[in-house]
Formats: sequence, structure tokens, C-alpha cells
Amino acid sequence: MADHLTEEEQIETLKRWWNENGRSVVFGVVLALAGYFGYQGWQKHERTQAETASNLYQQFTRGIESAGQGGESGDATRIAAELKQQFGDRIYASQAALTLAGQAAQANDLETAVRELQWVVDNGSEEVLKLVAKRRLASALAGRGELDQALALVQGDVPESFTALYAETRGDILARQGKVREARAAYQLALDKLLPAQANSAQLIELKIKGLGEGATDGAATDEESTESAKESE
Repeated sequence: MADHLTEEEQIETLKRWWNENGRSVVFGVVLALAGYFGYQGWQKHERTQAETASNLYQQFTRGIESAGQGGESGDATRIAAELKQQFGDRIYASQAALTLAGQAAQANDLETAVRELQWVVDNGSEEVLKLVAKRRLASALAGRGELDQALALVQGDVPESFTALYAETRGDILARQGKVREARAAYQLALDKLLPAQANSAQLIELKIKGLGEGATDGAATDEESTESAKESE
């Protein structure tokens, strides 16, 4: 009898517990299931987005190759615009913009180069590509004669792998402004901060220092020289 009453008490206790906690248990299970399936859905969406962006970028590179062989460049430009509009937060959009900027600079179309590079600086999701774009943008702006704006872009601290690159570009701009002493200091910093992988740039920087000359006088570089520097930086 005692055992029977104990079982009834256990059942009553279980009923009371369920009445008090059953809803929260069900709610917790529902939340857990919703979170699981929601995460699975998000992962599937991300995979689909990544694949679509990758396919578009492959089409872009084929368009660039076709243009290099004498074909029209319109397809590549159109696809790049689509990448920026639909997948602006992905690396493919920034890579496409950098490629278009490089081609534009080679064709002396600094307006297009500036526009594409500015897009990467403003919208790029990868910090490394933004740093690359900012340096190239400074060179392109210098090529257009916008020296103060160009110099502002390459001031301040940057990661070690970019220190020499930014210092060299800063030296280029200072030289165009006729600030010979400051330009020489920037070039020397670039030499001092070159990483082993960047050692092949040493000879060019040394030539730039020599080009300043001991008795160099103030004066801005010609537009032709500025444009050539913008090309070199691409």
C-alpha cells in the first residue's frame, strides 16, 4: 500500500511539475529547433551567395581576357558593376574594381581609375585590399594634380607589410610638391622598411633618391611625370 501511494505521489508530483514547467520546456525545444534549422538555412544561403559571386567573377575575368585580345570590355565592366551592387561585401567585387582601375590607369583614364579605387576604399570588406586601393588612389590623384588630397591618403600608420610601399608613394607625392628634403626622408624610410619579399624595389627607390639631386630646387613635377607614377603604382 505504501508503495502504491508513493507511485501516486510521484505521478502527482510529475503532473504538478509539468503544469508549472511544461510550457517553458516546449518553448525551449521549439527555440532550439528554430535556431538549428535557421542556422542550416543561413549556411545554405551563404554557400549559394558565394558560388554565385564566384561564378560572376569568373565571367568577369573571361571578359577581361577577351578585351585583352581585342574584344569588347563592356561585358567585364557590366559584370563588375553587378558584383559591386549584389556582392559588394565580398572580395570578388573589390578585386574586380582593382582590375578595372589598373586597366584605366594604363590607358591614362585616371578619372575611371579614381572612381574604381575610391569604391574599394569606401566599400571593400578586406582591409588588405583597401590598403592597396588607398595607395593606388593616392598615385592616381597625384597624376591628376590633386597632391594635397593624395598625400593625405598615405599619411599615418599602416601595417608593417605596407610601411615601405606607403613611404615610397609619399615620397613620390612630396617630390612633385617640390619638398625635396621630405621626399628624400620618405624614400629613405621606404628603403629601411622594405621586407625581404619587397627587396626588388630597392633599386628603383635608390634611383628616385638620386633623381632628387643634391642641389634640387623646389617645383612640382610635370603632369606627364605624375601620370607615369600613377601607372607604376598599379
